[in-house]
Amino acid sequence: ILCEREDEDFTGIYCLNLQNLEMRIDQNGNDLTFSLNSDLLNNGSGTVSGDTLILTALTSGSELFSARLIFPDNRDSFSGTFVITNSIGQAALEGILNGNKGGCAEYDIVKKGIPQFVEKDFTQLNKIEKISKFRSGFGHSYTDGNETCRSMKHYFDPFQQFRNNNTVEIYSPVDGIITSVLDDGYGASIGLKNKEVQIKSDDQPAFVFILFHCDIISETIEAGKKVQAGELLGYGRLYYEDLQQFVTSFDIAVSVNTPAGMRLISYFEVLSNQVFKEYISRGVNLRSDFIITRETRDASPLQCDGETFLNDGTLENWVILN
Repeated sequence: ILCEREDEDFTGIYCLNLQNLEMRIDQNGNDLTFSLNSDLLNNGSGTVSGDTLILTALTSGSELFSARLIFPDNRDSFSGTFVITNSIGQAALEGILNGNKGGCAEYDIVKKGIPQFVEKDFTQLNKIEKISKFRSGFGHSYTDGNETCRSMKHYFDPFQQFRNNNTVEIYSPVDGIITSVLDDGYGASIGLKNKEVQIKSDDQPAFVFILFHCDIISETIEAGKKVQAGELLGYGRLYYEDLQQFVTSFDIAVSVNTPAGMRLISYFEVLSNQVFKEYISRGVNLRSDFIITRETRDASPLQCDGETFLNDGTLENWVILN
């Protein structure tokens, strides 16, 4: 049965609270299809039940994405929840999913170049021993869908003495708004404090900073909160008490909504010269020292099973700081 009123039609493009991704919904009666302006999700499908949409799709890593979205009468926005589950049914990522009708802010990094606008570092550099390179083979595959089987973010690995008490600070690198706070995998079993925090920049609203494994300082760190550059958000979650297990790193990614879709870029490409001087003082010469180019990575590919690296490659994955 086809919808009779225009305001019952959910068809349109919606700007999401996740990484400035855009979702296109096409409705045909009580059925629909949807897609993102990124290959992170395969095209998905869903059903309509009154004001509610139920969506499912597979991620590029063959995990299951599912969402339940609720719309107001005018259909110009939605709110709901989503979860990504792995092959054994465990939640790998979950949280709130909001959207507003219309496209997200865009920035053309090809024509304009990447602005160096970040005036505050997101952590205390004097506690960091080494940093993984953009497109490294460390951790797990994390891409924008335009590339495959590489880690398009940076892991920050503190010195050993800072790994046992979760005291390495995580700050907002920009003035902006927290668009989402997600449970990243293991968060639920440690009191729901281990989060992935996403912040949209005020100065450059097409840019979103994604802070992983953040042990947030309070429940006020939530979607909709305005933050200032340098504001303390939490601490790198490096020790899990209930498992008595250490991890070595926490990580950061930067996404940009471009005319060609969502793209991931290196955090070091957006740092101001003043902030980058701190890295020079630790023995780094150039921003490019932290980046494996796409051409170099393609010429020396990694092997993946979904998001899991099967090898760490032949290229150097780390920058060791003095």
